[in-house]
Amino acid sequence: MELRLGDKRINRMGYGAMRLPGIRELPENTDLSVRLLREAVSLGANVIDTADYYGDGLANRLIAEALRPYPDELVIATKVGVKAGANGHPEPAASADEIKGTVERDLDGLGASSLDLVFLRLPGGPLQDSGVPIEQSMECLAELQADGVIKHIGLSSASTGQIEAAKSIASVDAVQNVHFVGNPGMMDVVHLCESEGIPFLAYFPLGMGILIRKKVDLGPLAAAYQASESQIALAWLLALSPVIVPIPGSSNIEHVRENMAASSLSLSASDVESLSNVA
Repeated sequence: MELRLGDKRINRMGYGAMRLPGIRELPENTDLSVRLLREAVSLGANVIDTADYYGDGLANRLIAEALRPYPDELVIATKVGVKAGANGHPEPAASADEIKGTVERDLDGLGASSLDLVFLRLPGGPLQDSGVPIEQSMECLAELQADGVIKHIGLSSASTGQIEAAKSIASVDAVQNVHFVGNPGMMDVVHLCESEGIPFLAYFPLGMGILIRKKVDLGPLAAAYQASESQIALAWLLALSPVIVPIPGSSNIEHVRENMAASSLSLSASDVESLSNVA
């Protein structure tokens, strides 16, 4: 199954830019973010996930610094519906004016004339309900799409019901939800994406490390496959469905290389099933 977003083929491993701003804070590593992004793309990551609230726009500016002019095959995915609040905690920003303002900042920070993929981040986890109906936010995105400002619309942290509700307004071309070993209850969304043939971007695919280690010891499998525990966790996601695209983030080039290499690791069906039963 070839995974596509419009006319672009989507590779099975992307890169999440949330940690990029932290790299630039290290004086001895001021160019590391640029080298890291170029390395990820050179290794096949053609989806870069970012957001205006990552470092108050710094992640976007680093992406522009590293990757402009953008390769034709590259997809840069951004998010609306959320902003950085007090102490960096995410706050909802899903009104039409807030969405348009976020899109304008994305365009400016990325140095782009249009945005490849814009996810509407829905309430969940630390993000509280904005009080704005999903249909209203989708109508704003549909208008921006009609104007050519954005090319594709996606949903982040979405349920199957929310996906169906959004589709009554505009096409949903991708979904971005948290998914990792030991995280139950996501396969209904994955199966919906399969039926629609749309990418499912798995964020926090390593469960921020600690969460996976609380659920399962990946050490024995890593030893058996002569791989790292992170590679096992990523390979499991890739084996679950042909539409899953993990987007691990890292501030370490060696970790980026390790993560990208996981796409060539094939787990046995029994090992995939065993990890799938961890809850």
